[in-house]
Amino acid sequence: MAAKPTPVPEILETMNDTLESAGQAAEQFISVLPLWLSRLLLAAVVILLGAMLVRFGRRLIHRLVQGRKGASAKSPGQRETLRSLVISVFNYTMYFILTTIVLGIFGVNVTSMIAVAGVGGIAIGFGAQTLVKDVISGIFLWMEGNITVGDIVEVNGLSGEVEAIAIRTTTIRNYSGNLYVIPNGDIRTVTNMTRAYKRAIIDVRLPYEEKLDRLLCLLADEMEKVYASVAGLSEVPQVLGVLSYESDAIIVRIAAMCSVKENWSIEREMRKRVKERFDAEGIQMPHVQKISL
Repeated sequence: MAAKPTPVPEILETMNDTLESAGQAAEQFISVLPLWLSRLLLAAVVILLGAMLVRFGRRLIHRLVQGRKGASAKSPGQRETLRSLVISVFNYTMYFILTTIVLGIFGVNVTSMIAVAGVGGIAIGFGAQTLVKDVISGIFLWMEGNITVGDIVEVNGLSGEVEAIAIRTTTIRNYSGNLYVIPNGDIRTVTNMTRAYKRAIIDVRLPYEEKLDRLLCLLADEMEKVYASVAGLSEVPQVLGVLSYESDAIIVRIAAMCSVKENWSIEREMRKRVKERFDAEGIQMPHVQKISL
């Protein structure tokens, strides 16, 4: 059976109702549009002022932490660590305040939200145990001073220079430029390679064909020259003697106390000087020779 067509009056009545509803919705939207525009404008102003305040606060914290030259007994690394930690706390506090103000502008009952958060605080606390652990660990990192900004460290198998210690995370950048962000609560064992002094250590391969005493005397003499011409050394590099015997070479170790972060460049220079001295003396350093079949 064919469907019964809808009478024209009913169609017109339906269209009329639809147009009337759309008109009422448009009138309502137009009536509240100025209010929403004013709220958006006010929120934008608050965010802009908040950003300016955050920027000003960071500069003020930097000046207060640095203080006058010579006025603080803390090392530059400790002051930079304190600055990083205080700025992290300041950022989190300001972002929370700005978010609360913006929500209040749009009519969100912030008091009720805080009350609900208070009621659910216990449940949230169980889920935020890791966050609390990270924050507490960050505070202890700064208080104990085991690592500071600028130190060369190894943490959890990751090594590099500490760029920042925030309230929740520690940022380390390795020699290749990779950036590691480690939660403070995960930091267990720290190897700090920039405290007080460092040792530059190289192992030299000596040929069996030469007299060992002659080679050791040449190395000792060259290390005297290295100490006189290379900056950063705290003492004359010491030839510690034979470390081991290998199938093609005698391994001798040389070590020297030097300034922090200077050990890598000094080790490279010591290797270079040893090679140049052996070349000048006509001594061929051992190397693996490939046997052609």
